[in-house]
Amino acid sequence: MPTGRDTAARIVSKREVAPGHFEMRLLCENGAARVAPGQFLHLWLPNRADPLLRRPYTVYRTHEGGFDILFQVVGRGSRLLAQLGVGASVRVVWPLGGGFVLPPAGSTALVVGGGVGMASLYLLIERLANASVPTQVLLGTRSRDYVLCRSEIEALGVPLHIATDDGSEGYHGFVTELAGDALAAEAGTASHVYACGPTPMMRALTNVVTEHAAPTQVALENRMGCALGVCLGCVVPIKTDEDVSYKRVCTEGPVFDAQDVIWEYRV
Repeated sequence: MPTGRDTAARIVSKREVAPGHFEMRLLCENGAARVAPGQFLHLWLPNRADPLLRRPYTVYRTHEGGFDILFQVVGRGSRLLAQLGVGASVRVVWPLGGGFVLPPAGSTALVVGGGVGMASLYLLIERLANASVPTQVLLGTRSRDYVLCRSEIEALGVPLHIATDDGSEGYHGFVTELAGDALAAEAGTASHVYACGPTPMMRALTNVVTEHAAPTQVALENRMGCALGVCLGCVVPIKTDEDVSYKRVCTEGPVFDAQDVIWEYRV
C-alpha cells in the first residue's frame, strides 16, 4: 500500500534548465515530508478529465515547505505540467516507494546518471555529501546542452565527470565506459554504485559492475498507472533462487539491486 498522503501543492517557481527539461518548485499545504533518496510522488492535474491518471515524478530535492521536481517533456501529461504557470495548483501523493540505502561506513560511492535520470540521484548525492562519503558522479548525456544539475553538484564539492554522445563536453562516448575506468581505478576499495537512466545504459552498467563485483542499486522509471500496486502496469522481472518473479516498481521499488533485474526482458 502507498506510504504517502494526498495533498494540495502550489507551483512557486519554474524554469527551463535544458531544452525540454524543467525544474519546478512546489509548496505543500502540509509542509515537507521525510523523503528517502529515490522515492517519488504521483501528481494529478485537477479539474481535467484528460489525462485521467496521475503521473509519477521523482522527488528531486526537498525544502522546508515542500519539494522540487526535475522532468523532461515526453508526453501529454508532462507537457501540460510544463505549461502551468507560477501559482497554479496540483495534487500529489507522496512520498511513495522505497529509496536508496546509503553504503556502510568506510565505503566510497559512484553515482551514474543518464540524462534526466539525474532527477532520481541528486537527493542521494546530497545525502552522501552530508554523510562525508567519498563520492564521484558520472553523467552521460547527448550533448553539453543537456547536462543537468552541474551547479548543484559542484556546490556540494562532489567531483562531476561528463560523457557526451557527440563529444561536445567531457568524454566522447558512453558513461558506462567512464564507470568501468572509475571502478578499475578504485580496485580494492569498497565501492558502491548507484544509477538511474535509460534501460540500455543500466543494462550495460550492470555488466560493468558485475565484472568489478561492485554492489549496485538502480532506480527504475517504469510507466505507472495507479502507484498503489494494484494495476500491475509497472512490474519488472526479478531473479529468484528458483525462477523469475515480478516486482511492482511503484511499491516494491523503484530501487532494486541491479544484479537482480532481468534486463533482457526489458525494452
